[in-house]
Amino acid sequence: MGNPQHFSLELPQRCQQLLRDLYFDLPDAENCAGVPLKLNATFLLAISTPMVNLPLERINKYRNDGGANAVPAGHMNDIPLNQGLGDAVKLAIDADVKLDAAPFFIAGAWRYQELPKATGFPNLAQDGLPEDLVGKLSEEASEAGALISTKLFCEILRNALAHGGILFLNEQGRSSVDDPVRKFVFVSTNRMRNPTSLHFLRIGMRDYRAFLDKWVEWLTSSGLQQELEEVIGERVAVV
Repeated sequence: MGNPQHFSLELPQRCQQLLRDLYFDLPDAENCAGVPLKLNATFLLAISTPMVNLPLERINKYRNDGGANAVPAGHMNDIPLNQGLGDAVKLAIDADVKLDAAPFFIAGAWRYQELPKATGFPNLAQDGLPEDLVGKLSEEASEAGALISTKLFCEILRNALAHGGILFLNEQGRSSVDDPVRKFVFVSTNRMRNPTSLHFLRIGMRDYRAFLDKWVEWLTSSGLQQELEEVIGERVAVV
């Protein structure tokens, strides 16, 4: 397997293959106390970063939201490699599309909360997830699907994965040093400069794996549709 021709499509596919082949056969590590430590959460988080961020950085970043057909210029722009995939990303990731309408949505998996800054943000790295957010993220009312857009969803994921805004949680959704990791929380500010709130997206590890599969299947099917249309077009031209 050589150099990818389309990073936004082929790298997520390769990562998906690694996830399927290796996830249940990972070696154990040890924590600082010498206690055996499963690496599933670490591997899942690491392998998901290019799966999610490459399409967002190399396709969604360069999307053209104007009326013209011209694709915005960019030094890492994958859109000209597969216009059908670029169009699919533009349609699916939008401020007017709710998450529960997205082709990569997993029903009941994502929980969302927003935390206003007030007098300041908590140091999540030091103190973990605040207890009041543990409860709010466990409520049915915080189901993310009908609350946030696909645009906001992808922004939170992209920023959290790119800038280290991730917390590991136990089965109860709490930060814990000793318990096995069972859930992730992805954290992002609401804007780059002078943020006024934090966004929190929580999901279980099993659901996150399912989301990644659905995400790559969506990318792949969109890319293959473009290739199929090109082949049909060539045959019609020959006839």
